[in-house]
Amino acid sequence: MYIIYGFMCLIFGTTFLAIKVGIDAGVPPFLFAGTRFFIAGVTVLVAVKLLHGEIGVQAGKRQDVMLVGIFMTAIMFGCLYWGERYISSSIAALLAATTPIMIGITEWFQGVRKSAWIKGCGLLISFIGVVVAVLPALGVDVSTEAVLAVVLILAAEVGCVFGTMTSKKILDDGLNPFVLNGWQMVIGGIMLVLLSMIAEPAAVVINYQVFFSWAYLVIFGSLAGHGSYYWLVRRAGPLLPSTWTYISPVIAQFVGYYFLSEYLSGYSFVGLGLVLSGVFLVSRAVLLEIWLKKHWKIVEATLR
Repeated sequence: MYIIYGFMCLIFGTTFLAIKVGIDAGVPPFLFAGTRFFIAGVTVLVAVKLLHGEIGVQAGKRQDVMLVGIFMTAIMFGCLYWGERYISSSIAALLAATTPIMIGITEWFQGVRKSAWIKGCGLLISFIGVVVAVLPALGVDVSTEAVLAVVLILAAEVGCVFGTMTSKKILDDGLNPFVLNGWQMVIGGIMLVLLSMIAEPAAVVINYQVFFSWAYLVIFGSLAGHGSYYWLVRRAGPLLPSTWTYISPVIAQFVGYYFLSEYLSGYSFVGLGLVLSGVFLVSRAVLLEIWLKKHWKIVEATLR
């Protein structure tokens, strides 16, 4: 499970840079995102059809699948792609790091409180790690568009939490995670392409930067990354997979430094250590609570 988790984090940690490269090259953001997800979604569904023969969704689950596609693809990535026209990929990645905290709060109100205090500490430590790693590298964006981009991405993160919780419910009912992944991307992709036809210019810039970033996002970001994400949601629940948003800003810094000579400092390594420590607490919260209770009883017996 942790190998898949690490693979997913590595992929998602590089997608912010790929999005930024494509957007800076001049491609319209909604079209860029919409074609990426539509092609990837169709590819996933065709592969599942050939291998398993069943890609249909039961009538009672179709509305939920539609909502997942709207919130987790159309709204989430529409806002992210548009926002990266005006803010850096590091800021976008940092904003995405709010998702696990939102999911943790949602689970608390839903009554999922097992080992909640350890998970809460882990989420807080990881978020501090993201801030330590990324904050020194951030420029100050004060334009109206930049402020709007921040607001929209944060609002989209709230929708992403709803989509993640909904997807967990669908997967628990037995839907193949790759079928959900495929339909989510198809639905979201169609909506983004339609939005592009309404809101964006007809002229499209195509060059090698656009092509390679788009291809990387389709093959790795959508097919491999999102498939791994849903596999983990089904296996471990929604909270652990969502912590990729803590690791991705740190990975994005190292990737940006290597390929584009972007800012990197000792804070990046300190932040990475904090992030990994927090994720460890979240992933092993139940076992840690059992261990602490056991050893506390030993300490109490010794003191007596």
